[in-house]
Amino acid sequence: MTRRRLGAVLAVLALGLALPACREPDSLELFVRQDEARDGVYVYSLPLKDTTAAYDFWFYSRTEHNALESLQLNIQWLAPSGDGFSETVYMRSVEPKGSKELYRSGMVPTQAGDWQLSVRPVGVDGDFLGLGVICKKQDGTR
Repeated sequence: MTRRRLGAVLAVLALGLALPACREPDSLELFVRQDEARDGVYVYSLPLKDTTAAYDFWFYSRTEHNALESLQLNIQWLAPSGDGFSETVYMRSVEPKGSKELYRSGMVPTQAGDWQLSVRPVGVDGDFLGLGVICKKQDGTR
């Protein structure tokens, strides 16, 4: 095999190995500590690139000592175009051992791109350690 042909074969092999790494991940987990929140607002950038897919979202958190019951979360979504909507939801409880709760299931983005999710927990204190979001693209099998 000539040096030029060997180089071409190696380039094709390298491309074949790199392509799976370029795929959009099927899930994303982001956590913001309380001291990183912007004036009490937890901000996440979510790459929702596939408008034909459905996504599931969970919130998770924990406290240092005391449980929080019925934690109010004021939520604002901002689309890539700048359009947005707001809603209020509640986490049943946030425990010192940690809590995870489904927020939305089967959401299909109306626009492809990076969506901004801003969440303001109401009535938290220094015992609240932070808030995380999990975004998982559904695999299509139900």
